[in-house]
Amino acid sequence: MKKIFMLITILFSVSSAYSQQGEPPYKASLDSLKIFIDPLKKEEILTRLMKTHQHDSFDQYIATLVDNFVMAKNSEKALFHFNQIAQTARIMYVGSVATGIMAYDLKAAETLIDQELANPTNVQEDRLFLLNLYSQVMDKKGDHNQAFAAIKECYEQAPRKSAGLTAQYYYLMSKTGRYQEAFPELEKAASAGLVDDNFKEELKNAYSKINPGKDADAYLTTLTHQFEEKYKAELTAKMIAEQAPNFKVKDLNGKEVSLSDFKGKTIVLDFWATWCGPCKKSLPGMQLMVNKYKNDPNVKFLFIHTWETVPDPKSDAVNYLLTHNLDLPLYMDVRNPETKKNPAVSSFGVDGIPAKFVIDGNGKIRFKTSGFAWPNEAAVKELSAMIELSR
Repeated sequence: MKKIFMLITILFSVSSAYSQQGEPPYKASLDSLKIFIDPLKKEEILTRLMKTHQHDSFDQYIATLVDNFVMAKNSEKALFHFNQIAQTARIMYVGSVATGIMAYDLKAAETLIDQELANPTNVQEDRLFLLNLYSQVMDKKGDHNQAFAAIKECYEQAPRKSAGLTAQYYYLMSKTGRYQEAFPELEKAASAGLVDDNFKEELKNAYSKINPGKDADAYLTTLTHQFEEKYKAELTAKMIAEQAPNFKVKDLNGKEVSLSDFKGKTIVLDFWATWCGPCKKSLPGMQLMVNKYKNDPNVKFLFIHTWETVPDPKSDAVNYLLTHNLDLPLYMDVRNPETKKNPAVSSFGVDGIPAKFVIDGNGKIRFKTSGFAWPNEAAVKELSAMIELSR
């Protein structure tokens, strides 16, 4: 335990250095912090500690280093260190690593997923997850036949065909030229809000192929308006009015805040953790939300790090935000050593993260959600509507 604490302290010393100055670390210039967050320096420290403590598991810390190399766009180093993680643990990290690398090095992402598809420790559920990732890489490469073959295997073998998986299946089917068959499902997905800009373009393309000479832009505008009206009505029906617990969390300077500090304001709580893949995947969309409401004094966001798995969760959380260029209002819900529970998340009865709560100015919970909406555009649309309905 002493060794692990030393590792965390060295690797993430940046957080304490800036907290002492009273400035939130995630607001500091990344350039000025280069000496602290340079993955090559972390690599040097981690390699030395791994040699000294050869019988200990460093998987979680290696994964953090991999993540840092991904953000530095060094796919060679990222893949090298990813392969130092135990085979049985790699499936926990491959999604975020592949998605990150996919943004700038499709060949490396393809290599990574090919390798993990051959990993003998993966169960069938893991294989389906990897096939979905592979289909995304092939789509970005423009190889739509390969992309559809992968998603087809995933879709046909999936025990539960989620709306998102179904939308991806028919989107890639349309990409292979099967417009007539795919179009009804594309329209259904758009009507449910499960679309990003690429999906919208393919929907318009399919519409034009099936209806030559008709205005695809006008069609999409009408469909979008119908969705928004229906969506607002459905959300209104889901509104609740539960009294929120008077939770207490601390900001990065150690100042305690509670529900009563936000009287008259609409607040959004997002319970998350650095080890939680879906939590991290939802943060870019949440950053869009923070940006959207940054000039609105009556809407506040609290990103509450909870259920920690490391000795220094504050440093862990700050490091993640820094290396991913996320400027989010961070609060800590640290485990009580006596009860072994994280007080804030426990007071809301949360049984899985990410978990989000929208609370109105009277302290009433109006919406609560688990998991995350995809794509980011859908997440922004959903949460924006919840905020506006809660005012």
